[in-house]
Amino acid sequence: MKSRELPLKGKHVLITRGGEQGEKFCMDVASSGGVPHMVPLIDFRAHHDQNASYFIKNLNQYEWIIFTSKNGVHYFFEHIKGLVDEQILHKGNIQYAVVGEKTREALHRYRLPSRFMPNVYTAEDFAREFFNQGLIGKKVLIPKGNLASNIIAESFRSRGYTADEWIVYETYYPSKETDKLVSMLEEDLLDIASFTSPSTFNHFMKIVVQHHLSSHAKKLLYAAIGTVTKRTIEQAGYTTHICPKTFTIDDMFNEICLYVKKQVDGGKD
Repeated sequence: MKSRELPLKGKHVLITRGGEQGEKFCMDVASSGGVPHMVPLIDFRAHHDQNASYFIKNLNQYEWIIFTSKNGVHYFFEHIKGLVDEQILHKGNIQYAVVGEKTREALHRYRLPSRFMPNVYTAEDFAREFFNQGLIGKKVLIPKGNLASNIIAESFRSRGYTADEWIVYETYYPSKETDKLVSMLEEDLLDIASFTSPSTFNHFMKIVVQHHLSSHAKKLLYAAIGTVTKRTIEQAGYTTHICPKTFTIDDMFNEICLYVKKQVDGGKD
């Protein structure tokens, strides 16, 4: 591959998501000539909701189960494993809805079809599009994380429907690589910082503030996966330089490449 085909040549990119998605992001950055630095600022674990036994026992009473993330899908099935007859999920009256593409893919791994997905992957757009299509859910279950908003649930409740929110997982900050991030910021090693959720940015800012690194952090280009993360970055007084129209890590990576290429091409005048 020629150098001109390496849009991120020499650029150091902070990747704040771990796991398979983080690893793939690292490979994409490296294959585009960049230098990836994976420092996971978010991790997940199962949450034991005190109402879990009620939700499981009454699962077949819900008209819709709405998933807002792939983690919601994963931990939902972890919780019901061995406790629910699969026939209820596959042949019952339950319909499934998802907020985005990755969530839909996760659901399909369990051989369940998604009946509805909004065109824009946000809770606000989900609520608006769902009802605009004339869909009805008098009783819905929303398996979600502890930091997820209640916008979708409230949109059903405001119409007089029942919306139960089941916290199936919680988000936490894995602090083991804090020192690595601090030294990279102190040395001004990084060019671009990418964030896949408000939580990843909030944990990043916690480190920046705690170690008095604001002057270093201000030098970075910021990439946000979507509008909610973008808003969080900007509320902290930083500029979001990159935000894709479709809220996936792959699209954010592509937008980073386009942004850097424009910068380079613009500097040739």
